[in-house]
Amino acid sequence: MSEDAILPQAAPRSAATVDLDAKVAYLHTLLGPGDEAIETHFAWVFLAGPRALKLRKPVRRDSMDYSTIAARRHDSEEEVRLNRRLAPHVYLGTLALTHDRSGRLTIGGTGETVDWLVEMRRLDRARMLDALLTRGAAPEDALARVVGLLAEFYAREPAAISDGATLEARLRRQVAANHQALQTLEPEASAELRDSQLAFLDTHRAWIDSRAGSGCIVEAHGDLRPEHILVNDPPAVIDCLEFDRNLRILDRAEELAFLQLECARLGHAAQGLWLLHECLDRLGDRIATPMLSFYRSHRAATRAKLYAWRSLEADGGSPEEWRDRARSYLASALEDARLAAGP
Repeated sequence: MSEDAILPQAAPRSAATVDLDAKVAYLHTLLGPGDEAIETHFAWVFLAGPRALKLRKPVRRDSMDYSTIAARRHDSEEEVRLNRRLAPHVYLGTLALTHDRSGRLTIGGTGETVDWLVEMRRLDRARMLDALLTRGAAPEDALARVVGLLAEFYAREPAAISDGATLEARLRRQVAANHQALQTLEPEASAELRDSQLAFLDTHRAWIDSRAGSGCIVEAHGDLRPEHILVNDPPAVIDCLEFDRNLRILDRAEELAFLQLECARLGHAAQGLWLLHECLDRLGDRIATPMLSFYRSHRAATRAKLYAWRSLEADGGSPEEWRDRARSYLASALEDARLAAGP
């Protein structure tokens, strides 16, 4: 544990009672004035002084398996490793949550390890890109540092797919999976989107071959949204999609098109477009505009699918709210699919 973090001990507990509630209760004791605990779908995050501590929930969903201590340790270590690519000064390491012979919970103790935490520097929420855009306080020189960080990242990442046929088959599978999830929500719109995207792939096989052959398909961040981008000196991008490498395999232009989409949805399309083109320019990437429209459409459809799935979960909150978000992304996907198809 860092020298500047002094962690209190909880009341004694037996090993048999160290369930998630007990761990969360202990971590709450670390919070002081101005600190907070944030519960997400798959984890708890405790903002304690200058640090943030993340505790995974023991859940298992499709490709995400946090059901054992060993699995949570592995994924915590992977989160640190992967996020250090774009935020080396933010992700400090992993910490063992232990209990001693009397059953006391502590961090980094000599007792039995009952879970693992990711330790991060606590960031100023006001410096995240979405907050800056909302305030109209994202100056170009600060955004240029973000562009530099992203361009250097994409330039050094090795190609994950270099064969056009493999990339095309992958995109077709993803289009089909998105349609399967969305057809029960908006059957006509979903079918139109699927047909338009597949027709684009039929027509532009040469572009797909070029993207793969040029080393543009990399192990990317996977969730490049404004709320994950720290606009500072140095900048950082946090919260990469760490639990499934397959979901991180993206054309760098597709990932940047997703960032553009999310900026536009916040009402700041111009800044999103600037970030997209500045980064592509630094990479010397002369991708065709219709290809960018296709990628933006594809990302929006994938986002719509996620919200459609969320509406079906028992603990997902308001189902209609998630369905409304899914429909909104589906509408964006259709708009960009039509742009990709041209007049």
